Amino acid sequence: MHPDEYKNEKSLSHCPAFIDPAQGDRLLGAFRAVCGIKGVDVLVHAPVGCHWGVNFIERLSTMKTNATLSALRERSVIFGGEESLRKTIQILLKKRKHRYLVLLAGNVPSIVGEDWQGVIQDVGFNLNAITVDCGGFLGKMGNGYDACLAELCAWMTDPGDLTTPPWPTVNLIGVQWDYARAEADINELRRILKLVGIGVNAVIPPTSLAELKKAPAANLNIVFGYGTQLARRMQEQWGIGWIPYPQYPYGVAGTRDFLQHVAIVLGMDDPLTNKRLQREEAKVLKALRMAQVYLPALYELPVVLAADLLQARGLAVFLSGELGMQIGGIHVTSAPDAATGSDELETRCPNVVRQTSWERLGVLTENMDVRLMLGSDLDQRMAREQRIPLILIAYPSTSRICLTPLPYMGFGGVPTLVEEIVNAVVSTP
Repeated sequence: MHPDEYKNEKSLSHCPAFIDPAQGDRLLGAFRAVCGIKGVDVLVHAPVGCHWGVNFIERLSTMKTNATLSALRERSVIFGGEESLRKTIQILLKKRKHRYLVLLAGNVPSIVGEDWQGVIQDVGFNLNAITVDCGGFLGKMGNGYDACLAELCAWMTDPGDLTTPPWPTVNLIGVQWDYARAEADINELRRILKLVGIGVNAVIPPTSLAELKKAPAANLNIVFGYGTQLARRMQEQWGIGWIPYPQYPYGVAGTRDFLQHVAIVLGMDDPLTNKRLQREEAKVLKALRMAQVYLPALYELPVVLAADLLQARGLAVFLSGELGMQIGGIHVTSAPDAATGSDELETRCPNVVRQTSWERLGVLTENMDVRLMLGSDLDQRMAREQRIPLILIAYPSTSRICLTPLPYMGFGGVPTLVEEIVNAVVSTP
């Protein structure tokens, strides 16, 4: 359902005009794509305020901070901030042995038309630099994420200079590091792919420059929404094939479908693979035996989702298809540029809203007997006002910590999700 097609038009008349607070701008997306890469410095060339919110989220997440701000002032709007940029780069990198810099130019330098490329060439020493124009008027968060990932191709090593293992390997592109339990999810993706004889060569966004450099050694790129531009560049430059995967693999069925799809593409779909998957599924069912008494309480239980498109798709399939829950509403808070129009979400839920305001989402849920919500920090006010238990699973989720290595994705994620859902439901008065 489109934001302008709600059934309750009278209630909607009291809502404010359409706003998009969920996805953020191009600068935030680019920053998320490169924040925390070991061996790489990120320079946000923008006024002081442009980095405060991002830095706050970065500090409270599990990601390591590696960002610097050029701290432009009001005078830079008139006279430009090229001198400030030059001094910042010199202070930051002059004494470094290996100089890798990602320059993210914000609204002010973008509007003024600064020559940041000329500044980089004139700093007085050689450096490996990637620059991304991040003027907010150029696109939303997903656009910046995609654009920045594509530029990382410049630092990859030619596959002829890399050692490749005897088994097939893949790159996981677009899996984000700043979701709740994201690191555990990535480790689970590595583990389940290994079950069927497939290695993970690199995850992009990468954790380190070394991981990024070896990316061309893979046999296949798997793109989870974000990173189609990068995958196309790698195919053009090195002939590496790629496949888009439309959702994160949650649940038993979602994980099995993902693994079987990748195995078929790599020509590895054999009886042994299916036996390994059956053994893994049996382990999950054994782990869920203690929840048998509670699971019937989830059947037809109304639930609302608020998450990135890839996450929303995967969770919708798991919650409705495997737990039998009734999805009363879905808020797609962000999406890659490549995703346009409607998709299968509408078959899972009649009320799908995309990148709309929380006031509109609140109106949507007020007329439902919603018993659970899976979302982010940005949904806390609405969940509190409507007394809906909230599981923080989407970006941003800085008000919770995850110290245990328990995933949400894959086979290993099924007990984690069921445990959190059951506990949230049964503990609600």
